[in-house]
Amino acid sequence: MSKLHKTFTGNKVPRLTKFLFPFSGIFRDACYALVGSFLLQYALNSGVLSADGDAFKAQYAVITVAMVIALIWDGINDPIMGFIVEKVHLPWGKFKPWILIGAIGNAIAVVCMFLIRPTNADGTANGWAFVGVMIAFYFLWDLFFTMNDIGYWSMLPSLTNDDKERASITSRMTICASIGGFLMTAACMLLPTMFSNVSSARMYMYLAIGTAVLFLLSQTLVFFLCQEKERGQEQEEASENSSLLDLFKVVGKNDQVRVSVIAMFLYYLASGVLTGGIGLNYFYLSLGYGSGRGGLVSAIISVMYVIGMVASQALYPVLAKKMPKKKILLISFIIQLVGFAGFLICCVPLFGDHPIAYNPAVGEDFSAMDFGWALGGTMFLYYIFPLIFFFGMGMMYMVIMVMLQDSIDYNEYKFGERKESIISAWRPLDVKLSSALLRVFQIVIFSIAGLLTAVNEISNAERAHDIWINTEHAPGEIDPFKNTIAEIQAGITTDSLRIAGVLIVIVLVLAVVAAWALLQFGYKIDEETHQNIVAELETRHASDGAPQEALEAAGDAGEGKE
Repeated sequence: MSKLHKTFTGNKVPRLTKFLFPFSGIFRDACYALVGSFLLQYALNSGVLSADGDAFKAQYAVITVAMVIALIWDGINDPIMGFIVEKVHLPWGKFKPWILIGAIGNAIAVVCMFLIRPTNADGTANGWAFVGVMIAFYFLWDLFFTMNDIGYWSMLPSLTNDDKERASITSRMTICASIGGFLMTAACMLLPTMFSNVSSARMYMYLAIGTAVLFLLSQTLVFFLCQEKERGQEQEEASENSSLLDLFKVVGKNDQVRVSVIAMFLYYLASGVLTGGIGLNYFYLSLGYGSGRGGLVSAIISVMYVIGMVASQALYPVLAKKMPKKKILLISFIIQLVGFAGFLICCVPLFGDHPIAYNPAVGEDFSAMDFGWALGGTMFLYYIFPLIFFFGMGMMYMVIMVMLQDSIDYNEYKFGERKESIISAWRPLDVKLSSALLRVFQIVIFSIAGLLTAVNEISNAERAHDIWINTEHAPGEIDPFKNTIAEIQAGITTDSLRIAGVLIVIVLVLAVVAAWALLQFGYKIDEETHQNIVAELETRHASDGAPQEALEAAGDAGEGKE
């Protein structure tokens, strides 16, 4: 039966909502990973850009600049969408209508980005036309995904103020998000180069269509079956009195929100390095292009990502009962540094022609998944150290998420208004800001390391491979694709790989150190303070509107706790 108009009261979330709401995040994050992490990879390796080297680099640069401009658009779009959700309440709820509207538009934009491939009259790729189409639909995708994302994540802190209930739901949401991101990451690392009779571009198209359909279906179920929490008159009046300036006031006056959102940006920056285009391209170039070499190693690292993230996030509610957030944060920080150091020493060729993690055996078919090679020799080191630092990252993420939600309670406690939609709008802004910055790091790292030429040559080989698949050939004629890839691989130097590997680890370390320091010294809401805040809010909600004198006193008390 539809829960479209039904709400609930209290801090106990209905069972169906508690299950379905987090579960739908699998398909949300799978869809985001496809575009956020692999749209650029699709453009670079699927033969949709121009064959000429100079034109290719120019188109790559334009796409990168466009994504940075999209970052500026996000800086305006995300908080404004948070304001709209806060201000405009439709008959079907505060959050759910935006979740569904965003999902519909997102599904259409994603399919168009991967389906439309402009060509010239002779059948070759029209790179500049593709750049125009990609940028147009990328901006539309960003708009609609923001609608969905703001509605979805704003609904989370509104469901309950209970610490245990909140930790349980947040843990489920982050686990489902990790699973969704992992499934799409593994698919994009393996499938595009796995089948000799299916080109990379066509495989990405299949992935886009399937993911868009599942995303839309899951969000439709949330719209019809999940319940929002009933809001008191005081909360409704605070929302109705919201203004556009609140987008900036809330982060200007609430230092705990500022600390949380900056730390979250740094976390997303670190977590996306190896699981996105930077990591995939590095392993393609250092271990071999295709699902049988670099793609397979990247996919196994993604398995380590989901194991580490899910294990740490599932463990978090248990740890939270026994130790304060900042102690968990310190443990996660140390774990990550150990993992980064091990990865640098063992997985980057610092001491010779190849890293310590190495297997000299090479199979004949780079597109076939050779687990014997990927797990042989000392290759296990490629997976142990990512497992270690991903475990630490998952723990850090849980701490940051809970801190951000606590800062929403703090905002209501100190200023008399929750503004969960506006505050939650900064989380997707962090995601997209870090994603855009990673695009810049990718082109900078590979440019400094001298690897862009190899990336362009692989794209040209994929284009020729796509043409080969779709044309007739004389009996016995062999596709030159694999030989071409082998020649490109032979031209990549150890020095280039060493430089790229070191730069990648530097980005990881700097981002995590900055996030830990910011939270350790800048976040002030400890467990006791939060319990007092929740108790005071429960008292206010019971009377559905405290006198202004009490509100001001609460604000003064909050300032004292800082």
